[in-house]
Amino acid sequence: MDEKFDTADKKVLVDIVKLAQKRGLKGEFGDWKEFLNSHDKKFGAGLSDPSKRSHEVLAAFLKTFSKEDDLKFFDNIMRHHSNQYLLEQMKDNSHISPYQNRV
Repeated sequence: MDEKFDTADKKVLVDIVKLAQKRGLKGEFGDWKEFLNSHDKKFGAGLSDPSKRSHEVLAAFLKTFSKEDDLKFFDNIMRHHSNQYLLEQMKDNSHISPYQNRV
């Protein structure tokens, strides 16, 4: 799962962290704000909006989770994002220009 976090789009990681916050999920270093307090002494939890954090910090937080249920939840979110991306690609590729309709 760790390498999935490393290669995931930042938007996906932000979404996962926000959902983890809503569910009150805690990794090895606690919840998101507790993680920030121990991981980032400069800003701590004062800047807790996940979208304002780097890809590396988001991935580091998500890598602190080890419970099977949490990992399945994260995997489902990543799969959902991947499916959405594929649907968008298919939609974009299926457009036929007006010129093609006349031929």
